[in-house]
Amino acid sequence: MKSHLKNTFGVTAVVVCWMVLTQVAAAQSGSRNSGNQLPQTLRPQRLPSAAVQETYRAPQGSAQRRQSFSYESRPREITRAGLEQYGHRAWDNLLQKYVDRNGNVDYATWQSNEQDRSTLLQYLRGMSSIDASVRPSRQSEMAFWINAYNALTIEGILQLFPTKSIKDHAPDANGFNIWDDFKLPVGGTEYSLNDIEHKILRKMGDPRIHFAIVCASKSCPQLSQRAYFADSLDEQLAYSTGLFFHSSGKFSYDLQRGQIGLSPIIKWFGEDFGRSDQERLQYLSQFMPADAGRLAASGSATISYLDYDWGLNLAPRKSSVPGRKVVSVQALRSQGSTTRQQSSNQNFSTQGSSTRQPIETYRSTQQQRRCDKDGCLSQSAYDQRAFGQ
Repeated sequence: MKSHLKNTFGVTAVVVCWMVLTQVAAAQSGSRNSGNQLPQTLRPQRLPSAAVQETYRAPQGSAQRRQSFSYESRPREITRAGLEQYGHRAWDNLLQKYVDRNGNVDYATWQSNEQDRSTLLQYLRGMSSIDASVRPSRQSEMAFWINAYNALTIEGILQLFPTKSIKDHAPDANGFNIWDDFKLPVGGTEYSLNDIEHKILRKMGDPRIHFAIVCASKSCPQLSQRAYFADSLDEQLAYSTGLFFHSSGKFSYDLQRGQIGLSPIIKWFGEDFGRSDQERLQYLSQFMPADAGRLAASGSATISYLDYDWGLNLAPRKSSVPGRKVVSVQALRSQGSTTRQQSSNQNFSTQGSSTRQPIETYRSTQQQRRCDKDGCLSQSAYDQRAFGQ
């Protein structure tokens, strides 16, 4: 009996020692998985944090994989503020710095700039302190959630970068879905990208939001170089929607054949644009080039759907990032930049049409004066009032 107990005790001691040594080794080799990160063994690919909280992962190869930021550096005035009072200047500045004229993002440079990574995270984290009991105006609410959706998407891509497509993470090999599992705390409640789009923005009844929220892909709407603001929201939504329908690869038409090629976005969210194809075309016709709009409104057009390119909306990395340059709405519409080349595999036909307004023409021919009950403002005065420039 004594011999048996001795052997049993010896085996138990060996097992306990082995468990202790295993835990110590895991702690030493797996410290990068602390906090809200999933264990390395459970995630063959890098994933964003479960929610925008205290940390982000530094670029691959960095000596410090995780960098912490303190809430203390957040401006005091946003604490317990209502949604209407929440400021979007920080997001606006980042967009102007890292988004090019075609809506592509310099993720590589942005990811390597710790100060700007901190700025984006603080902008998102500040939303957790919002006082949800303060009811905002409809314009402020919509602008807030459009900005929140776009900023959360960019934050997710920055944590995953380098990556080829957001679709690679929806879901990925371990079931992580960036649209459902990457969440933003706002006023005490966590919201996923799908929550923001389907439970908030779509229910506000303005289908133009589909051309303002961006999924970080080539065929999705163009990411604006400006944040959305309540005072100029209607103007910005109209512009973003019109821009989409003047972009090759996202819209096409053939007057002779009476054909209109629409983005799959219109099919995926068809009920938001109308109860039938004709109602949808009638609504969307106001944003199309003039001749395409007439065809769409005529009731005789046939519809086809274009291919959707889920490739990342990646801009070439800059060798250096100059100081922030403020870009006004007027500058976004001015001539002088190279017209985007039409892809040879896109059916953007203009047969039977004497003119077509490409994307640059659309930018340059937008209304340059804004009128309201107080009279008309020049574009520069409008920008100053709307954006505080």
